[in-house]
Amino acid sequence: MTSEFADTRSELLAYATAVASADDVETVYDEMAAAASSVFDFSSAAVEAADDGVLSVRSWSGRPPGVDGIDTDEGIAGRTYQTGETVRVPDVRSDDRVTDPPEGAPRCVISVPIGDVGVFQVGRDEPRAFDDEDVEIAELLASHAGHAIERIRSQRELRESEQRFRALFEEADDAFLLYDTPFGRPGTVEHANGAAERLFDATEAELRERSLDELLAGDPEQFVPGGAESTFQTAPATGDDRVFEVAVKPFFDGGGPDAFAVVSDVTEQHHREQTLTHLHDATRRMLAANSTEEIADVIVDAAKELLGLPYVGVYFDGGDATLRPASVSGPVGDEGPPVLRRGASLAWQVYEAGVPRMFEDVASRDHVHNEDTIVVEEFIHPLGEHGVLLVGAEEVGVLTKTDRDLLSVLATNGEAALDRAERVRMLRDREAELRRERNRLAALFENIPSPTASFVVEHGEPVVKSVNPAFERVFGYDEETLVGENIDDYIVPADHQTEAEVYNEKLMAGQNVNVEVRRVTEDGPKDFLLDVVPFRLDEPNVHGYAMYTDITDRKERERELERQNDRLEEFAGIVSHDLRNPLNVARGYLELAAETESEEHFERADDALERMHDIIESVLTLARHGRSLEETVDVSLENAVDRAWKNVTTAEADVTVTADATLAADPSRLGSLLENLFRNAVEHGGDAVRVTVGPIDGDGGDLAGFYVADDGPGIPPDHREEVFRSGKTHSEDGTGFGLAIVKSVADAHGWRVELAESENGGARFEFYTDESTA
Repeated sequence: MTSEFADTRSELLAYATAVASADDVETVYDEMAAAASSVFDFSSAAVEAADDGVLSVRSWSGRPPGVDGIDTDEGIAGRTYQTGETVRVPDVRSDDRVTDPPEGAPRCVISVPIGDVGVFQVGRDEPRAFDDEDVEIAELLASHAGHAIERIRSQRELRESEQRFRALFEEADDAFLLYDTPFGRPGTVEHANGAAERLFDATEAELRERSLDELLAGDPEQFVPGGAESTFQTAPATGDDRVFEVAVKPFFDGGGPDAFAVVSDVTEQHHREQTLTHLHDATRRMLAANSTEEIADVIVDAAKELLGLPYVGVYFDGGDATLRPASVSGPVGDEGPPVLRRGASLAWQVYEAGVPRMFEDVASRDHVHNEDTIVVEEFIHPLGEHGVLLVGAEEVGVLTKTDRDLLSVLATNGEAALDRAERVRMLRDREAELRRERNRLAALFENIPSPTASFVVEHGEPVVKSVNPAFERVFGYDEETLVGENIDDYIVPADHQTEAEVYNEKLMAGQNVNVEVRRVTEDGPKDFLLDVVPFRLDEPNVHGYAMYTDITDRKERERELERQNDRLEEFAGIVSHDLRNPLNVARGYLELAAETESEEHFERADDALERMHDIIESVLTLARHGRSLEETVDVSLENAVDRAWKNVTTAEADVTVTADATLAADPSRLGSLLENLFRNAVEHGGDAVRVTVGPIDGDGGDLAGFYVADDGPGIPPDHREEVFRSGKTHSEDGTGFGLAIVKSVADAHGWRVELAESENGGARFEFYTDESTA
């Protein structure tokens, strides 16, 4: 059964009027339940409001509800609240949305959301009892209630906001002034809080008689707010030295004042900022000063500017148990600034202790320097190891804790500046000493007799930075040619490049290098003692020095000694082996001759003795020819061949010189070399052997050496290495020393000898007198 809408109009209007004028939410709930009772023919109606996850019954009419509340996500009411949509249930017993309805519950239900506040529900015991009009009326009741509740909430929040503002306004530490701005100018003050009364030393009533431009200095337009807050600093209109910060803001009160100003006394903050600015400026000037005396002047000037006191001084340690004045603002007595001594001044006590102290009744203090001083209180602050800062006053209580704190900051910054000045002085002294040392090293570098190069390692290569004159003379390259170049490319032989790379790696690792090396000089390869010194030891670096000490003569002596030792070993082998055989043969035949008295045995013994004589002569020759040469002369190859050929029994053999050449050689030893080669050719090639001698041309037509060739049987390749060893022979009559003598003479001259096959299949001995030619 439904109600006619026309019959319920008056009830609805009365309901709308009642909730529109309600002052609290509970009244709205009650009016809603009462309206439902007059509008609907129902069994029960309930108004449920959400609170902390529960829909609680706040008002009802008809049959009392079975529960006080349900969870906001439970049942039809919970669904309505969660979705914000009206739910009509024709029959709760047959609706799948309803599970386990309670006993006595209405059969037909309308559930309508009340905004975000809660749910309004009406029910009938008959199924399908509500139609669309009933739903519309229920939604209308809920809508009026929702608007009313929203209005009440807004009014409550506004009242609370006004209360908070009033509390803030009255309790604020800063001055708050509310005022109008008619015609673009600040009007008289309408409201002022207690802080404003205290700031301007006037009651609120007195302040209401004045405008902001009468209370504060400045352009009146500054007190008219624009679209946003503006902040500026100004002073009281009374002209005192206070500093105010004013924040002007628009104020939207719907008919009341349209602007307000927050005025803060920032005099102390302003003073602190100025003080910090002075301290910063003083610190900057101290750090820029070039001497400790300038820093002392800055400290004294800054202390006077900060405190306005006449007696300020900086004293430095004089080094003789005294503190001597470095800068003072004014003398305390008639005799000028005193020298303060250990045991006789308060300043020395503070300096020794290293802790700042405040002294009152200065004249009565123990160890005071002047018992008649006019200074009554004095603050002394140490400046580290440099000295002290003294500040004095003629009255007690002048030096406040704030003053002392500022002086401590100034003294601490001054100490840092003095430390820096001392470091700068030490660095300058060190730089001067380094310049002198560099100049001495440069002079040493230029005048050291050993070839020396300065270089850096770039991409693993030693690049020349400079070389001294000795290097230019020895290696034949001027500094201009070498600078920026890889030094190894110029002086390291091709077969020594790998070892040079190892030395470069050691330099980069910060290791010294002290090795014997062979290098190419202007006069050819020579031996050097190489000292490579890194710029920094035991740490990675790329800068170093290389010094070459010529040890060619020493190395030659060492090689000669080595050759002599080798010959001694050879001689020992000869004595122990080669001479033992003919000696045993001679002894055997002499024993047979003694037994048989046969002359044949004596002849054979004589042959063995002759063999021993030949071996001894060869050994002596080898010993003599193996010694290093004292000097050489120019020798004609053709003349040397002619003399040597005449000294050898050659039978029908023949020698030909293809072309003459001039050799730097010892004539006697060169003759011995040729004689042994000719004798070797006849012994192995026969009486008719043909021998050819001629020069070997090098690159560019220069003489590279000479050769001796024959047309004999030659020497097999696998025997060519051993033929130069003493005692090696393939002839029955040979001693095995001929070619050893040849090799010894060649070595003594510094020649390289190679054995090859001649054009006629015989032996060809090649002697290279120039090491640069293969």
